[in-house]
Amino acid sequence: LLPQVDSANAGRVLASDAAVFLKKSGLTDLVLGKIWDLADTDGKGILNKQEFFVALRLVACAQNGLDVSLSSLNLPVPPPRFTDTSSPLLLSGTASSDLPWAVKLEDKVKYDAIFDSLNPVNGLLSGDKVKPVLLNSKLPVDILGRVWELSDIDRDGMLDRDEFAVVSIFCLL
Repeated sequence: LLPQVDSANAGRVLASDAAVFLKKSGLTDLVLGKIWDLADTDGKGILNKQEFFVALRLVACAQNGLDVSLSSLNLPVPPPRFTDTSSPLLLSGTASSDLPWAVKLEDKVKYDAIFDSLNPVNGLLSGDKVKPVLLNSKLPVDILGRVWELSDIDRDGMLDRDEFAVVSIFCLL
């Protein structure tokens, strides 16, 4: 979805471009304003990739009747829906298992088993516990760091079950 609002491929989304795109979610301007305020952490009117992902997660939360807050980011929700039928990624009613960024059920079961085997504490895994698994992917360490950065949605330095599934997809575990 990012390339659709970041046509210059600069790795950032301007407020004006994001507003046009996010309005396709069908949410009210008041809700979209709250989403923007939460996602634009430094108040500069520009979202980086991670902040844009947070905005999309918040849109999904709002569309599913959840509170628009940072505490909702870790709740399980289907991907956000947008009303632009010109894009195959934005078709309303598309099964989440058909979307390229959704975790397939059989993969989620596998990732959950790996997660559990690493002995999470209070449902969370530290970087020290996940690092050996990530290194097995043979990806360069700088890429693994970026994968962690993108997957640790709440930026707490730990991965919950869903964040671990995202890491696993990136690393093709």
